[in-house]
Amino acid sequence: MHVSYHTVADVDYNSLIPRQLKADEISAQGPDMSLNNLIEYNKADCLGLLEKADTAELWDVFLEGQAKLFFDSEVQWFANADWWQSSKRILEIGCGNGAYIAKIADQFQGKKFLGIEKLPLSVAQAQERNSRDNVTFREGDAEVFEPQLIDSADIILFRLVLQHLNDPVIALKEAARYLSTNGHVLIIDAYDKARRTSHPITAIDEALALAAESQLKNRSGNRRITLDLLQTFEDGKSPLSGLYEVVFSNLDAKGNIFCGGIQSKGKRAREIYFNYGLLFLTLVHRTYQVPVNLDKAYEELKSYREDKEAWSSMGMHLLVLKKKSNRI
Repeated sequence: MHVSYHTVADVDYNSLIPRQLKADEISAQGPDMSLNNLIEYNKADCLGLLEKADTAELWDVFLEGQAKLFFDSEVQWFANADWWQSSKRILEIGCGNGAYIAKIADQFQGKKFLGIEKLPLSVAQAQERNSRDNVTFREGDAEVFEPQLIDSADIILFRLVLQHLNDPVIALKEAARYLSTNGHVLIIDAYDKARRTSHPITAIDEALALAAESQLKNRSGNRRITLDLLQTFEDGKSPLSGLYEVVFSNLDAKGNIFCGGIQSKGKRAREIYFNYGLLFLTLVHRTYQVPVNLDKAYEELKSYREDKEAWSSMGMHLLVLKKKSNRI
């Protein structure tokens, strides 16, 4: 399989500063305490804020920042592709609070976007905060067929979603029904072995390994699902081979990276990595009930943040599937 991959120029991280929480959202923690600005507090206050924070608020702040942090890098992977440029209708399945799809919609205003999400709270947040003239949101489940979505999209986006599903194959089979003829599925998901940093952040490495074990043990997901899917396509054993063909992957079937990846550098990038590294670990602990050493993480991330030469490269697998022209 022939694939291509593009590195990107440095991102302007000054434009990626997350929103500040409203006063009433942080009143329980004090007027100056914000999950967006953990860098402003000493270790005791920082870790105390994370411990006391509501899980829903953690997710909301994390998703908002995550969308902004990785957006420019990810969009440069697909924005110039013919199939993206010719598309008019984009469906994101598992859109969370809508932060990511809204940011795409702002950049590609000639397209129509629909985001569906299983969690009612996230849908409400999306509708309140991220609705646009060309973006709508509603409740929906990736693994439950919805007849009203048949032939509703030219592109379907799964971003950091498939790894959490009970049956990703079912979700992709249903997605084929929603696609127009020759439509595409754009999958962006985690591949931990592709993650690189100039400084070892062992607390994150350890937590990711434990989370992956927990997912497989409890059948609650698979952090390497996209690579598993790619391998079955290449082996000719994919249950999806009658529906799709692979047209792009930045990894080969063994998980080798076709280029050095996308590096983020600079002061603001280091600060964001510090903040969201701690948010991420807190959410891993609460979601998978695995031990996380936040004290060690704080020190490792602090060392990373203070080094002007520090860099990080996100561990992502970009996989693009094209719907075959035969009827579903």
